[in-house]
Amino acid sequence: MPPLPDALALKPGRSSAPALQRILREQQTLLDSAGVGIVFIRHRAVVRCNQRYAEIFCLDSPEDAVGRSSEALHPSRDAFRELGRSAFGVLSQGQTYRTERQMRRADGRLFWAHLTGRLIDPADSAEGSIWIVDDIDEQKRAQAQLSAAVREKQMLFDHAMVGIVVLRERRLARCNRHFEQMLGYGPGELLGRSSRVWYLSDEDWQRAGEQCYGPISRGHDFEGEMTLRARDGRAVVCEVRSRAIDPQDLAQGTMWTVLDVSERLRIQAQLAQMHGTLEQQVRERTQELRETVADLHREIERRKYDQERIHWMAHYDALTGLPNRLLLAERGQAAVRQARAQGTPLSVMFLDLDNFKHVNDSLGHRAGDALLMDIAHRLRATVRDRDTVARLGGDEFVLLLPGANAQGAARVAAKMQQAACHPLQLGTHEVCMSPSMGIALFPEHGEDFESLIQAADTAMYRAKSEGRNGYCFFTPQMQAQSRRALQLTNALRRALERQQFTLHYQPQLDLASGRVCGAEALLRWTHPELGAVSPAEFIPVAEDSGQIIAIGEWVLRTALAQLAAWRAQGMPELTMAVNMSAAQFRHPALPEVIERLLAQHGLPANRLELELTENVAVNDTRSAAQIMARMHDKGVRLAVDDFGTGYSSLSQLKRFQIYRLKIDQSFVRDLDHDGNDRAIVAAIIRMAQALGMRTTAEGVETAGQLVYLLEQGCEEAQGYHFARPMPAQEFESFVRSQTAQ
Repeated sequence: MPPLPDALALKPGRSSAPALQRILREQQTLLDSAGVGIVFIRHRAVVRCNQRYAEIFCLDSPEDAVGRSSEALHPSRDAFRELGRSAFGVLSQGQTYRTERQMRRADGRLFWAHLTGRLIDPADSAEGSIWIVDDIDEQKRAQAQLSAAVREKQMLFDHAMVGIVVLRERRLARCNRHFEQMLGYGPGELLGRSSRVWYLSDEDWQRAGEQCYGPISRGHDFEGEMTLRARDGRAVVCEVRSRAIDPQDLAQGTMWTVLDVSERLRIQAQLAQMHGTLEQQVRERTQELRETVADLHREIERRKYDQERIHWMAHYDALTGLPNRLLLAERGQAAVRQARAQGTPLSVMFLDLDNFKHVNDSLGHRAGDALLMDIAHRLRATVRDRDTVARLGGDEFVLLLPGANAQGAARVAAKMQQAACHPLQLGTHEVCMSPSMGIALFPEHGEDFESLIQAADTAMYRAKSEGRNGYCFFTPQMQAQSRRALQLTNALRRALERQQFTLHYQPQLDLASGRVCGAEALLRWTHPELGAVSPAEFIPVAEDSGQIIAIGEWVLRTALAQLAAWRAQGMPELTMAVNMSAAQFRHPALPEVIERLLAQHGLPANRLELELTENVAVNDTRSAAQIMARMHDKGVRLAVDDFGTGYSSLSQLKRFQIYRLKIDQSFVRDLDHDGNDRAIVAAIIRMAQALGMRTTAEGVETAGQLVYLLEQGCEEAQGYHFARPMPAQEFESFVRSQTAQ
């Protein structure tokens, strides 16, 4: 080890030895704790070292290193001598020598080390030297790999055959030489400049920003064709692709690849011109033969036209010119085969126009055809050339989207919604249509095209049931629900003749007297195998299958028969409330059926109250107003059920002959603690009073709700607070017990 500094030299005496030992212990502790190797070398041999030094050179212990030649630490004698020559000049001047060199471990393996050396006494090199050794082999390897990766990246950047540009805030942060050469600029001449310099005008630059940075800001890439401006002012047509360097941090800029396609377009134009010239020459040289073959040509053309016409009629829709079901099936099967072979995605979209029947019914089939042709044109203009838009018939369309995954299909659906929402002028009427769309994906939702069509159709009906004007992806749950709906549809066909339906009656109470003033007839269905089926489940199925007309007439007939029986038994005068579906309400025979049943049972017309949802009236206000007026003239009362949950307005509501508004239970449920619901209920009651209508609150379950309704002036109520729906005999007992009180 190096001699102690003069400041620490001790005079001979009794305390010298302990102090020296203490200092030596402190030095040894420092050596053992050091994170680098430390060695004392004299006469080219190791005199002393710390534990880290032994570990670096794969020695068992520091003692194992003592006496070893320092030459053995180097890859070769020449390397050792070269180090001595380069280090001596620095060390002899009392300075510290530093270098990075390869060293040799005890097992012969070479490694990179950082060496720091200093003579103990520059005036006398025989005193030896102290060296610090740091193993940087892993660091060297990592640095070499990083350097290689950087060089490879730079080579790709410099030698790419397309222009590569990095923009930040629409200024050039970096570009390769190809981009500069493509626009005629010198090396580095564009650095830091605004991208405006390579556009023909401010308008082109502004438009490019809107086209590109809109998708980029939403996390999408941009691909398109742009016309750029070279330094000499000439136009350069380019294919451009761009994306954010980090979609999560747009401040890092965007990466652009730019391919000059001007020459390609020029060659294409020349080829087209040459083709035209060649055709002209052919026409000129065959002029003398034209008269001879004219008849033959005409015959060929007629046959060709006939064949094309026959093919077209077999494969295309006559109204819209879109592929029909046959051509769609051929293309769909081919698309499935290709997707399966190439492992690429495929989407099928089933599209149906919401409420299209109303256009045909109100404006006529000619207007409906014009609407279908316009929608077909919009759909075709929205998709890619390789996509297929087909019309199956009516207002049903199918889109075949090869290569589109779920995200791609969702983007197309959004475009479809946007394209369809623009109004169309049909004569003096402005019509807006909205589509309901179902989407199925290959192979998740079907292994063949027929399965995909069925899945998309099922998903489309789900979109309609969830509010229309939207799209929905197919799920296995839908398939199960579809099977369930089919099962219910089949079961409903025999439910009437097998007497599986019953009616329950829920009392309606006059809040002023507390007496039962009416009953709402509620349909119940108990199937021998399916058990009790909820009306919320089977009523929509009955409406879709058209069975609701027969079922609704049975409900009306049974309810009025029961009301007549109660009157005959001397029960108090009651009103029978019967729910009407949209299809049943619009059925042309409904007024005659009601008149006949009332006359058959000898019931006053005002004892029957028909309950309609808001949407039944609003969807076709003119027809609804006519039917309501006819019912009102006969004395039948009309009520709007679940009021407040639909989309009616006062301007529409005042046109109808409405006797009662039924406040939906969703507003009544939280009257005890929700200020918004209290305000809504109060407003409905005030509005009804102003329009001369009575009000009935549904779903009353607590005394607090009842108190508030009484305070606001609500006339009638029904709900579990009073009684649940019950069979006719129990209802009769309930009314008689109320009367006896």
